[in-house]
Amino acid sequence: MSESIAVAIVHGSGRKEPDFAEDIIDTIEEMFPAALPKDKRERADLQIEPVYWADLPREREQEIWERVEASGPMDQMGLRRYIFNVAGDTLAYQPSYGRRDLYVGVHHRMANSFAKLAERAGPDAPLCVLSHSMGTIVTHNYLYDMQRSSEGVIVEDAGEDELPQPETRLERGETLSLFVTYGSPLAIWRLRFGDDYKAISFPGAAAEELYPELHPKWLNIYDADDVIGYPIGQITDSYAEMVEQGHLEDRQRNVGALWKSWNPLSHKGYFRDESSLEELAGYLAGIWQGAFGEGTGERERPGS
Repeated sequence: MSESIAVAIVHGSGRKEPDFAEDIIDTIEEMFPAALPKDKRERADLQIEPVYWADLPREREQEIWERVEASGPMDQMGLRRYIFNVAGDTLAYQPSYGRRDLYVGVHHRMANSFAKLAERAGPDAPLCVLSHSMGTIVTHNYLYDMQRSSEGVIVEDAGEDELPQPETRLERGETLSLFVTYGSPLAIWRLRFGDDYKAISFPGAAAEELYPELHPKWLNIYDADDVIGYPIGQITDSYAEMVEQGHLEDRQRNVGALWKSWNPLSHKGYFRDESSLEELAGYLAGIWQGAFGEGTGERERPGS
C-alpha cells in the first residue's frame, strides 16, 4: 500500500490564476516534514493537486461588469469589483432551471483533480481537502452529490453524460479524512435548504475501515472579523451531532497581515498566514501518522 496522502486545494471566489496554489504548496511541502517524527520523514509523502475553476465564470462576469461600468458613475470601485466577483461566482455557480452548465463544469474540475490524486497517491489513499470561501461550497456540493448516489456525482435532472462518474474510493470521497474549510459561508448557504437538510457524511465511508488508527477531522476555521466566514457547528442537528462525535470543530483564529487581520479583509488571509499554514502542516502530519505510523504511539489528532 502506498504511504501517500492526497491533498486537494480548492480556491474561493475572485480572479484566481491557474498557479494560485503554487506558494501554498511550496510552503506546505516545506513545513510538513518538520511536523513529523524524524524517523518518519523519509517515508511520508504528500501528493497535492489544486482544483482550479475561476476561469469558468470569468468571461461572463467580465462582460456584465463592463456593461455596469458603462451604465453610470460609481464610488468604491475596488470594493464593488470584489463584491461583484464574490456574488457573481456564487450566483453563476448555483444551478437554476434550464441552466446548470457552470455547476457541472466546476464539478468536472473537481473530479479531474481527484482522479489525478488517485493515480498519484493510490486509489485508497487518505483524502484531505483544503478549501476556502466559495471553494468550501463547491467541495460541499460535490461531496453531497456523490453521497446521494452510489454511482457517483449526480445533479437532479442532469444527464449522466454531463457529469463525471468516479471509479475509485478516493475519487468518490470515501477516504475523506481531513476537511478544512477556511472562511466558509456554509451558514449562509444553509438558507437554501429546508428543515430536513442533513450535513454531508464525514468522515468518508471507507476512511476508518481502511485506516482504523486514523482520527478524521473536519476543521472549520474562521476569523471573527471575517464577515463571510462563520462557525457551522450548530446550524443543523446533523452538524451538531458531528461536533458531539468529535468529527467537526469550529476554530476561531486571527489571520492575515496586521492591516487586514482586524477587519473584513481578513477573509483573504487564511492561506497567506504563515502560522495558519504551519498549523495546517500539523493537521496533515497527524493524518499521515494515523494512516501509516504503525502504532508507535506517536500519532496525534490533527491540530493537537
